[in-house]
Amino acid sequence: MTPPVRSGFSREARLLTATIAVSVIVLVVLSRFRFPDPSADSRDGTSAQPLARLAARAAFDDLSLAVRELSGRVSGSLIVLRTTAHGAGVSATRPAASDGTRLLPALRVRDDVAAALVDEGALVEAVIGVPGTVTVIARDPIRGITLVRIPSARAPVLNIREGQQALPAPGYVAVAEASAAGTSVRPIFVGRSDSIGDPRWDTPLLTMGRGAVADIGAPVFTLEGRLAGLLTSSEGEPALVPAEVVMSSVDQLLRDGPPHTGEIGVVTQAVDSVLAAATGAAAGAAVAAVRADGPAAQVFAPGDVITAVNGQLVRTPDALRLRVARTAPGVALMFTFRRDGAFLSAPVTVRAGPAAVPPAPATGARSVQAERTLGLTLKPVEERGSEVTRVQPGSLADAAGLQAGDVVLAFGRTYAPAPEAIASAFAALPPGRVTFLSVERNGQPRLVALQR
Repeated sequence: MTPPVRSGFSREARLLTATIAVSVIVLVVLSRFRFPDPSADSRDGTSAQPLARLAARAAFDDLSLAVRELSGRVSGSLIVLRTTAHGAGVSATRPAASDGTRLLPALRVRDDVAAALVDEGALVEAVIGVPGTVTVIARDPIRGITLVRIPSARAPVLNIREGQQALPAPGYVAVAEASAAGTSVRPIFVGRSDSIGDPRWDTPLLTMGRGAVADIGAPVFTLEGRLAGLLTSSEGEPALVPAEVVMSSVDQLLRDGPPHTGEIGVVTQAVDSVLAAATGAAAGAAVAAVRADGPAAQVFAPGDVITAVNGQLVRTPDALRLRVARTAPGVALMFTFRRDGAFLSAPVTVRAGPAAVPPAPATGARSVQAERTLGLTLKPVEERGSEVTRVQPGSLADAAGLQAGDVVLAFGRTYAPAPEAIASAFAALPPGRVTFLSVERNGQPRLVALQR
C-alpha cells in the first residue's frame, strides 16, 4: 500500500501564516478608515505609509496624554493674577488687553504665598477668584520677582529640575497659561537651548526659542512634572530663569525683603551713529552726566563710553543700570570704558541708590554771545552751568543737536561752565577735534558730541 503524500507545511505553520496575513490586512484596512485620503499628505509625489502615520498619531496621543496628566499634577501649584501695565518692562512682547491688563500665571511657593515675574512698572491688582484687595509682600525691583499673599492652602510639593544646564533639546516642555477660568499648560517645542548671560542675574539663563515669545512671565515645567523655571525676556528674546535660581530669589525675598539697589552716580544714553563716529565705540553706555557727589565723579567724564563691567560686555545703558543696580552697596566693580580713542579700566565702589539730585534754581543774568562758529547764545545758571537761549541755524551747535532751553552742565572736562568758559574752551579746540557736552534737557541729562 502506498503511503499518503505529506504536505511541505504542517497544519500549525499554515494556521500561523494565515493569521499573519489576516492581521496585516486588518491593519491596512483600519489605516484606510483612519486616513481615507492618502493624497492629502502627499509631498513631491510621495506620501507617508498608513502604518507610519498610525505610529505618528500614537506619538501625538502620547504627548496629549502627558500634557493632560501634567496639568492635573501642577494645577494646585498655579494661581492667576491680574496685573495692569503702566510702562514698558521685561515682557513687552506678552499680549495685553486694550486697558493694559494681563492675566498672569503665578506659582504657589508657600501655603499662603505666590511668586510671579511681573513687568517693570506693572501693578498686581487682584488674585482671580479671591475678593478684596491684594497684598504684595515683596518685590525685587531688578529682576521683577513679586511675592503676593494668597488664601492659605496646602501647597503641593514642587519637584525642581536640578541644575542650571541647558534644557534637553530638541524636545517638549509645558508652559503655564492663565485665563479667567483658571490655569492650563501648553506644550511648546524647544529646538535648541543654550546658556546666555543677563545683567540682572548672577547665573546664566537658558534660551527657549521664539515659540515662547508670548509667554513671558509664565512658569515652565518638564513633561515629567518638574519645575524648569520662569520665562523672562533677555534682549527681546524668551529665556528661562532656572528653577533653582527662582526659588533662591524667593527665599531671599521672604527672609530679607527687597534688595538694596546700587548706583554709581552717572547718567548714560545709547550709542547712536553720531556718538559711535565721535567716540569710536560701536556699543555701550555713553556717559551723559556725572554727579559731583557720586562715587564715579573722579573716574568718568561726559563722552566716556562704558563697554564692560567686571569683564562682562555692556551693550546698552539699561544693561549697565541693571548690572550696577543688583550690586550691593559697598562692593567695587571694575569698569572698562573708552576715552579719546583708548580703552581704560578703573574701579568704582557702588553706593546705595538711586539718589536724586535736587535741581538748583536758575538765576537770570546777562546774555553772552559765544563764538560765531559755535552759534550759541548763553546765559549763566548759578552753580549749574549755562543755559542755551538761542541756537544759530546752520551753526556747529545746531549740527550737534543743541536746542534752546538746554542747560550745559559740562563742556569737556569743565564742569558748571560759565558762558565765557564755554567760548574760551571752544576757541581752544583744534580744528576737527570732538568734545562732549553734558546738557540737561527737559530735566533729563543728555550727552552731545560737538566737533570744531
